[in-house]
Amino acid sequence: MSEKYKKYLLIATALTFAVILATVVATLIFGNREGERQHSDSATESFKGADKPYCILVTGEDKVSGLCDVIMLVSVDTRNERICVMQIPRDTYAEYTEGSYKKLNGAANALGGVEGLRAFFSQSLGVTIDGYLALDLASFRRIIDTIGGVEIELEQAIRYTDAEQGLFIDLPSGRQVLDGKKAEMLVRYRKGYADGDIGRLGAQKRFLASLFASLQQKVNSDNAYPLADALMDGLDTDIGIATAVALGLEALTTESDSLFFVTAPGEQIVAEKSGASYYVLSAASTDALLCEYFGKSEGQSFDGSLAFRHPSYEGFISIYESAREPLIVSAKELQ
Repeated sequence: MSEKYKKYLLIATALTFAVILATVVATLIFGNREGERQHSDSATESFKGADKPYCILVTGEDKVSGLCDVIMLVSVDTRNERICVMQIPRDTYAEYTEGSYKKLNGAANALGGVEGLRAFFSQSLGVTIDGYLALDLASFRRIIDTIGGVEIELEQAIRYTDAEQGLFIDLPSGRQVLDGKKAEMLVRYRKGYADGDIGRLGAQKRFLASLFASLQQKVNSDNAYPLADALMDGLDTDIGIATAVALGLEALTTESDSLFFVTAPGEQIVAEKSGASYYVLSAASTDALLCEYFGKSEGQSFDGSLAFRHPSYEGFISIYESAREPLIVSAKELQ
């Protein structure tokens, strides 16, 4: 891939964890280019006539640990004029290698990268995943700095130190503007939440909603190219230019009350033998969510190989086989 094409691809697919950045960047840069606009118009028409949403696997990787701190499935649904972002907790218990149940944050490494992770999710969730996007934390910091930070109100101060990971978090409570470094502190922090990683996912939802508002207010033709440069070294995607622009044009018209966030239904549990904390999916509730928002048909198999159901731990099986009502919130509610 040439550097020129790579740059254009990065510009067009700068989705920042949830196709949000592409909505503005792709439109600003390619919206006035006749050739690209024609391609994007054609792609948009194909989305408009689609029977199912366009689904993207989005991951955020910590380069130090090599683990995925963020795993999300994003649905762009033109028929119902909505976008849904489903967070899949990094501690989700799954069998993604033969005979081994582990936390999902290590699955991309074990499966040969984000493409392997996409294949795993397509099979286990029973959903067609049309593209993937992987972003590292360094690019995330640069993006936030390029748009001048993100304004958010924190309900509590958060403080944590982990010298081994080089993680030093110190944010006061109240309304403030987070630069890239501080934004990373917020999205990575989880130690002080009573419910651990689930509390962190809630903070990430609020941050993404604030990011969405900031992008609408701040991104323009002057900083679109710097945003693309900020992504150059940290974005891996298989989404083509025309498709990315069409997604951007579609998402640009999505109101904050039609941009939804939800955590995959389930419950946190501690394994009796190891004492490790895991998140176990509720099969029926996750299946229903995927059918409603991600284009899964009832005829498709959810978890046909029982990748999310451990055969030995009764507590895990109990959660897997019971219903857990998902909490679906809009960006408007979170802002």
